[in-house]
Amino acid sequence: MKILEQYLKSKTRNPSDCEDSIFVSDNFAAVIDGVTTKSTWKQSNETYGRLCSQLLKKTMEDLPVKSTANEAVELLTSAVSSLYKELEIEEQVLNFPAERASACIVIYSKYKNEIWMVGDCQCLVDKKYYSNTKPIDTLLSDIRSLYIQTELKLGKSYDDMLANDSGREFILALLERQSLFQNSLEKNEFSYGVIDGFKVPESEIKVFKLSQPMKIILATDGYPRLFETLAESEEFLKKTLQNDPLCFQEFKSTKGLKPGNSSFDDRAYLSIGLD
Repeated sequence: MKILEQYLKSKTRNPSDCEDSIFVSDNFAAVIDGVTTKSTWKQSNETYGRLCSQLLKKTMEDLPVKSTANEAVELLTSAVSSLYKELEIEEQVLNFPAERASACIVIYSKYKNEIWMVGDCQCLVDKKYYSNTKPIDTLLSDIRSLYIQTELKLGKSYDDMLANDSGREFILALLERQSLFQNSLEKNEFSYGVIDGFKVPESEIKVFKLSQPMKIILATDGYPRLFETLAESEEFLKKTLQNDPLCFQEFKSTKGLKPGNSSFDDRAYLSIGLD
């Protein structure tokens, strides 16, 4: 595997805040999206989203070459579970899922010639697009959009909303409660998968068998749309944020661009070529 392009950018412009990460070895390529922490809990001054992302990146180094998708997810899950034991917070994270160190991940296995996804990452394989968007995110993005539009109707200015995103505040309780459905054994329209130290249902591990790919692009959902080059992906993001910085019209999200930030979310982009 040859790295063609890679890019990692924190939404706050501070690299130490970035909850996304990239991993590449001779056998695996992965992009990891630490879930935006909804609480104020930190460990060694790191959010649980960043802590999880960095832990999974390190754990990928120990992933056996011939691993299946299920085996990979089990190893990553075990690493997070061990972290809870080390920090002595097993009971806390069991009772309050929103406090868990969580991450989404997309992995390319060279040996298996497969793409594995847990959570809402995205990829392009020889221009064919694959994603794993959570329906609950779409729903909450629509609710936030509706709320922002009512605020504007009631007289708030766009600048007011940028300075204080009351739409985000309005859905925050639901964003916290959605964690009750993560890795739920009871499948419904709101359930979803994520690496969080608890067993990921097999139905939430997406596996895409490839033929003979020449180019693979892996990315987090910090990109509203994925293109064949980093420059195109960045340009589309730039135009989206210029036209709709609140991210409630052209591109609906559960959060918008905060003043001083570089984007609405951290982002990671990895392009690899295969011989």
